Amino acid sequence: MRCTHCTKCCQDTRMELCQADISRLVRRGHADGTFYEIGEDGIPRMINEQGFCVLFDREKRRCREYASRPLGCSIYPVNLTEDGETVIDELCPEGGSLTEQEIVEKGRRLKRLLDTIDSEANRRLRSSV
Repeated sequence: MRCTHCTKCCQDTRMELCQADISRLVRRGHADGTFYEIGEDGIPRMINEQGFCVLFDREKRRCREYASRPLGCSIYPVNLTEDGETVIDELCPEGGSLTEQEIVEKGRRLKRLLDTIDSEANRRLRSSV
């Protein structure tokens, strides 16, 4: 994919995180609990500040943690419909530059990631009872 760094994917997002994402960002120096919030559904999501992901550097117009960004961010612009169909988010101006092979692979990765996030959320909810 030819990312143009338009930043549309960093705006008004509440990217879901798996524990590996959280651990990786904590190892990179972000204090645990400062860059995400856990919803009532047990799923951690990135915090937004003034309409942008907390990891977004407005001055440089880039992610501060691009190399270590959450897995969902690296899979974007591939999304899943409610029916589990792999689709490209129309918000991304370069979504059309993905090859069919990239779409299939990112779709597989996204399904695995969402399964992991759901499993971790269920454990989190069970342990809080």
